[in-house]
Amino acid sequence: MRVIETLAEILPAEFESGSCVAIGKFDGLHLGHQSILSRMLEEARAEGQQAVVFTFANNPLSYLNPERCPQPLMSRAQRLEAFAAAGVDVCVMVEFDADFASIPATEFVTDVLVGRLQARHVIMGADFRFGHRGAGDGALLRALGESHGFTAEVIEWVEDPASGPVSSSAAREAVLRGDVEAAARMLGRPPVVRGEVVHGDARGRELGFPTANLGGVEGLVPADGVYAGWAVLDGERRVAAISVGNNPTFTPTEQSRVEAFVLDFSGDLYGQRIEVEFVQRLRSTERFDSLDALLVQMHADVAETRRLLERNE
Repeated sequence: MRVIETLAEILPAEFESGSCVAIGKFDGLHLGHQSILSRMLEEARAEGQQAVVFTFANNPLSYLNPERCPQPLMSRAQRLEAFAAAGVDVCVMVEFDADFASIPATEFVTDVLVGRLQARHVIMGADFRFGHRGAGDGALLRALGESHGFTAEVIEWVEDPASGPVSSSAAREAVLRGDVEAAARMLGRPPVVRGEVVHGDARGRELGFPTANLGGVEGLVPADGVYAGWAVLDGERRVAAISVGNNPTFTPTEQSRVEAFVLDFSGDLYGQRIEVEFVQRLRSTERFDSLDALLVQMHADVAETRRLLERNE
């Protein structure tokens, strides 16, 4: 997949065969986003066109209203990897800044989508807005398509039976409250973070539960608690009991962190990058009055993780 990071890099000559373009923020690539990408790829392949995603490197709110800007569900790198895995040919991922925010909706369509990307078909979600002050919507896109030679398609909301309309906001809220099962239904996969394994205080090792401590974490970390999930090591998924938070028994004022105890694994992970998938929340973090009580609970967490994940697998 080719990545383009500025409008100036989009050369019309490279899109002479035409393109099918999906536009949106695509944070989390939830089921609604996946339906947009699936439709785009279907149309592009049928017409012999390039499958193009047009999105932003940052959330537009980070420029428009930083105080209201939410945490991203995925890092830029994670989104790019997901687009590539889906089969996208070109991803235009530009910075949403003052220059971009000032582009009128009509100009964005005529100069960028039609003039540069040679769009023959444009797809977006029902809630997406584009152009200066968000003036562009599905109706404007269809109207401009009629006069500029492209078709426009608006994909309606995907519904989760339990949570309602699927959106990045809904998935984000589920992750932040620790309801990773609800988030997984909306995302079509478990919430995931990744990072490099760094040295911690080695207390888990001393207790017989050596954990992989993640540094430089990418992805949205769920609410503090203990989770059953997977650790992906060199492409292999292994059952893991995951702790998010500080250690209220030993270090109650320490900064929250992600630690994964990989079951039935004894290798050295320091310096390696691993992914951690959250499947089910077992309990909240709590302070134990004795080391023995903590150890009893840790053994119970590991046993429950094994039971849940082996059944899940």
